Formats: sequence, C-alpha cells, structure tokens
Amino acid sequence: MSEDVLFIHPGKQDAEYQGLAREFTAVAPPVWTALLAHAARSRGFDACVHDVNIQGWDDATALELLGTHDPTLVVMMVYGHHPSASTQTMPAASGIARDIKRLDPGRTVAIGGLHPSALPARTLAEEPVDYVIQGEGIDTITGLLGHKRGQIPLSDVRGLWYREDGQIRFHPPVALDTPLEAALDGYAWDLLPGLDRYRAHGMHCFQYFEHSVQADCSDVRSPYATLFTSLGCPYACDYCSVHALSGQSSIRYWPLETVISWIDTLVEKHGVRNIRIEDELFIFSPSRVERFCELLIERGHDLNLWVYGRVDAIAPALLRKMKRAGIAWVCLGIESASERVRRDVNKAFRGGVGAVVRSIQDHGIHVLGNFMFGLPEDDPSTMTETLHLALELKCEFVNFYTTMAYPGSPLYDRHAGSDLLPRGWDGYAQLGYECRPLPTRHVSAREVLRFRDEAFRRYFTDPGYLARVQSLFGGRVVEHIGKMVSTPVRRRLLEEGSS
Repeated sequence: MSEDVLFIHPGKQDAEYQGLAREFTAVAPPVWTALLAHAARSRGFDACVHDVNIQGWDDATALELLGTHDPTLVVMMVYGHHPSASTQTMPAASGIARDIKRLDPGRTVAIGGLHPSALPARTLAEEPVDYVIQGEGIDTITGLLGHKRGQIPLSDVRGLWYREDGQIRFHPPVALDTPLEAALDGYAWDLLPGLDRYRAHGMHCFQYFEHSVQADCSDVRSPYATLFTSLGCPYACDYCSVHALSGQSSIRYWPLETVISWIDTLVEKHGVRNIRIEDELFIFSPSRVERFCELLIERGHDLNLWVYGRVDAIAPALLRKMKRAGIAWVCLGIESASERVRRDVNKAFRGGVGAVVRSIQDHGIHVLGNFMFGLPEDDPSTMTETLHLALELKCEFVNFYTTMAYPGSPLYDRHAGSDLLPRGWDGYAQLGYECRPLPTRHVSAREVLRFRDEAFRRYFTDPGYLARVQSLFGGRVVEHIGKMVSTPVRRRLLEEGSS
C-alpha cells in the first residue's frame, strides 16, 4: 500500500531526561503532528503517523514502516513538550533521517518545526534531508505532495527550502491570514497508537495519587492528551523561540465551539480526563476564558486541565469559574525574583507574584511555577533571591530552568557563532548529560548549572514544601517527590569542571 505522507514524531527521552524519563516526565501525544496529519487528510491525502516515543525506532521498525506504507513523503516535525524542547529533539530527528537514507536512499524526507524554522538553511545544509519546512507547515506539506503528483512546480511550494543545481532555494511561507479553523481543523487522534499509551506529568495528577492502584500511579496519568486553543504569543521575551514558527508576535484563536468539540471527542470517544492546553498564553482574554469555562461547565465533563498564564494576566474574578470547569493547574512564568533581571530580557510584569499565587491557590487551583536561573543580568545574589521567592511561594510544583539561547530567540541571535553556545543540539536539553546553559554577565555556565541543580534539591526537600504537599495530596505524592529527587541526573559540565 502506498500512502502520501508518513509523519514520524522523533524523540529519545532517555537522552533528553536521563533516569527521570522512566517515571517522572510526561509522554505527550505529538500535538503538532496530529494537527498536520488531520489537515493533510482533510485535503485529500493519505496520512499515517509513527510516534518513536511510544512505538520505538530501530532498523527493523524503519524497514517495516517504509515497506508497509511506502510513503511518497516522510515528514518529521521537531516539536516537544514545550517550545524550548524542539532543539533538544534535533539529535533524534537527525538520527532517524540518517537511518532512512541509509536503508532507503531514494526516500524523500522533509523536516519542520520550531528549530528547523529558526535555522532553515543550516538545517538543510547539515541534516540528511531533502527539504526543510519553514513555518506552520500544512501548506508546504500539501504543496510538496501536490508537486509529487505532478500538479504544481516545486517553485510554487511556499515555505520550502530545497537544493537545486547545487544551490539552496527558498520560497517564503504564505501569509498567516487564513482563519486557523480553515487551515488546521482538528487532530488525527485515530492515527496515534492510542491515547491510553500516553501519560501526563506526575505533577498534573497529584490530586489523584491516593486513589491509584498502581505502585507508580501510572493508571491515573493515562489516557492523556494535549491540544491548542490558540497559536502564538503577543509578547517577545528575549529567551523565547516561539515566534520562529509564525514569524510574528501575535496570538490567533480557534473558535471556542471548535475547541470544545475536540474536548468532547477526547472525553467521549477516548476516555481522556487529563488534558494540557498547549497555548503559550491561555489566560489572556478574560471574556474568552470565561466563555470557555461556561461551555465546559454546561457539559459536566470531569476534567483535569493544565493551562498557562502570565502573572499579570490572571483575572481573580474568573478563578471560581475556572475551577468549576476543571482547570486544576495554572502554570505561571515567574522566571526571576529580580525586576531588573526580568526587564533585561523583556519580561516585565505588573503586580506582586505572591498575591497572584495565593489567590489562585485560595480557589482550589494548583500552581506550577516556572523559574529561570542564569538570565543575562543574573548574579549569585539574584539567583539566590529567586530561589528564596520560590521557597516562600510554595507553589505545588516548580520547574527550575537554566537560561538557554534557543535558536529563534533574540538571545540566540545575540550569541550566534560564539563559543558560549552548546557544542551540539543535545546541549540544549535541560535535563540532559550534555546540558550547557548560557553564562550570565557575572556567572559562568558551570556555576549556573550547579546552582540550578542544587536549587532543585533544596526546593523538593524543603520541610515546609513537603508539609504542604502532604496536606494537599497525601503521602504517596511525598514519596513520589522523594524518589524524583533521588534519581541521579549527571552533567558533563559539572563532572569535567569546565566553565
């Protein structure tokens, strides 16, 4: 059977997350791949999906896939749990492309996603692929398939980078003026290996751990799905690469009725309860959030939703309705305790963080706080101040990141070509062995990484935090956190003692 397009979702979680991958990280459905596969089918093309994180990858798997589906085009969209996870997935994507070309040299391979969109010419020059897809991708993919059918010349395929007569050619993506629902109108959940094979982050389901019948609580973390209600972000923080996909600082929405129909399908057809809303900034328009909640309350679904918001975009009047709708977790990008450090990377926000966090928690919604160490103006005192803020806030969970100059971000543009960047794309994996953060103007990369890892240990062993977790979620969550903290995460930068 010959199909038009085989989407392969790349990944190598053991390398990206080390021992934490086996129990503590999420295994999320490939949301961008599912969107594109559905859109390709809607335009009359056959599509199939292989998710390496679930279905594995080796020569036998590759040969079976290529033989069974005989795809006209193989597409890999390099996308992760969050935008910054795209670059760290490049080694896995590169390896898969290399395997395909070794096993079947004539097979056409294209690669897209945030990282390839940020560095399209370099990706085409360095990777064993025939094409690079720049931008959101659906018009490029279907245009390329139309070219393969002899319907249009290659020069008419927009958003495509390719080689011709020894030169790299490029045709800019189409303008993003088409309504989202016309370009990307659903998810090909049925092409995935089953949503019951995916699992939510442990934190996302802490409130259910005491009811689990499995020793690792995996039963309450599955099935699991992620979806968008909007694309993009109107802000432009210096460390963020999200605009590499669209090329603009804006936010575009799907109709809420469409989004709710997707949630209905996940609940009624796939039995999904745990859903992460992937939007960079879900809590932005109060009227939209309110209507979203009203529609979900009307349906009465028993949901466990995780959404993202800015500290200064939380409307306290909405929190009660958000809780009733099933929004159980709000992730806030707090980043740094120092206003000076935040302003230096264009991440200023109004108001006090503590009052916002307490207001969310007082309404029975849990807070995931995102913090960063190693922003350009950070020094030992400001990083310590940020850790103390985290300990004071006692968010129900935190992510501690080091600052990376991700391709597509202003920080990368500022440092491109310097020896301050990681030596390979695997160096961008926050929890990987090769992790190499950006040094600050005052602190070395080695000291930033050392501080982050020690801050992680201090937070998750803090008696006050653990007492709060015990009171909210019970002893099984405390045990889970203890096991997480004791899982070794090795760092080459720290073992070698280089700066």
